[in-house]
Amino acid sequence: MINYAIDLTGLIISILGLTLVLRSNVLERRSRQYFLWIFIILIGYAVSDLVSWLTMEKAERGWILVSKTGLFLASAFSGALIPLVAGFLLYSAGEKKAFGNRVFQMIVAVFVLYLFSLIYAQFSTTIYYYDDLNTYHRGPWYPVLLILPILMSVLYIWLLWNKRKKLSKEHKAVFACYILIPGISMIIQIVFYGVSIIVLGVSIAAFIMLTNVLSDHRKQFYMQQAENSKLRTEILLSQIQPHFLFNTLGTISHLCNDAPEAKKAIVLFSRYLRGNIEVLSKEMLIPFDKEIDHVRMFLELEKLRFGESLLVSWELACMDFMIPSLILQPLVENAVRYGVRGNADGCGTVRILSRDCSDHYEISVVDDGPGFSPGDKQGFDERTHVGIENVKERLRAVCNGELRIQSAPGAGTRAIIILPKEKET
Repeated sequence: MINYAIDLTGLIISILGLTLVLRSNVLERRSRQYFLWIFIILIGYAVSDLVSWLTMEKAERGWILVSKTGLFLASAFSGALIPLVAGFLLYSAGEKKAFGNRVFQMIVAVFVLYLFSLIYAQFSTTIYYYDDLNTYHRGPWYPVLLILPILMSVLYIWLLWNKRKKLSKEHKAVFACYILIPGISMIIQIVFYGVSIIVLGVSIAAFIMLTNVLSDHRKQFYMQQAENSKLRTEILLSQIQPHFLFNTLGTISHLCNDAPEAKKAIVLFSRYLRGNIEVLSKEMLIPFDKEIDHVRMFLELEKLRFGESLLVSWELACMDFMIPSLILQPLVENAVRYGVRGNADGCGTVRILSRDCSDHYEISVVDDGPGFSPGDKQGFDERTHVGIENVKERLRAVCNGELRIQSAPGAGTRAIIILPKEKET
């Protein structure tokens, strides 16, 4: 009866661990995959061990087969956990490909030998067997099934020692705990023959590992949230660029003799700054019409500066979608600065278009400037190049979007934003 209670407790802990993994929103993809497999295998381990105990000493032939199958699966599942945790250890230490590590290769090789030993045991009485009364017996070669897991554990300890400098104190303690608790459980099971406690020990160790990693990832998650807030501030500062501030102030100064125009410039400029500031209190995705309002204010200020030499064309076929904030204005500014003002006479047109495609929304910023050859960065300062790269990165990170730049000498430039539509579920 005690073994039933132990296995059921281990099963409950494993199910709880699997539930935490599935419900967590802070675990990154690879860690989630490792823990999913760890707890799925643990559940299989606990269920198989429980079946082998429940059917033991039921003498019918069918029950003997069930007992043998349960024990085989329980042993195989328990052995598979060490290579799996070793792989997670390497991943936590920064190694993306576990199979490139020699010690890990040795652990896997020993596990394969262990698996072959279990298969061999099904057709021989030398390791273990069930008699006609469905009673379990150990054979003379039974120590093989102990030596091989112990060898895997020793190799795991060796791996932990080799990677100790690349792990935090908390991770070192947790990975050491995974050996310590199951090791003590194995000793207890060897000394007290007939008591199956390894399932419980391994489940507790895995659950401790999960809670530690969840805590660590949760800290990183909140730090990332804080970093995102800082990034929004940096985006604001990058958009309110010094040359634009000085040019705007110069325009206002030039218009001081014309009070209505000066007032208009000041009002537009204050609205423009307010639009940047409001972005800081919003999510990264905003309605497209809000982004367009912001760009209109920017272009009105530029038109006050450049007058009739700057023409703007709006061809907005769709407006009802979301877009990352402050994405469009850098592209429009480049179109004015390098497109229109790059022409010999300083005159030209900026066209802003939007269209609704089958699986995405498309926004284009087109100028009729001098254009450039793909890969040619001449005429672009470092700040502008970094700004374009930032737009690309933010589109990818925020909404899996894309920025394409099409240009050729003498043919102007087209910047195209691709925003994938959310798939309906």
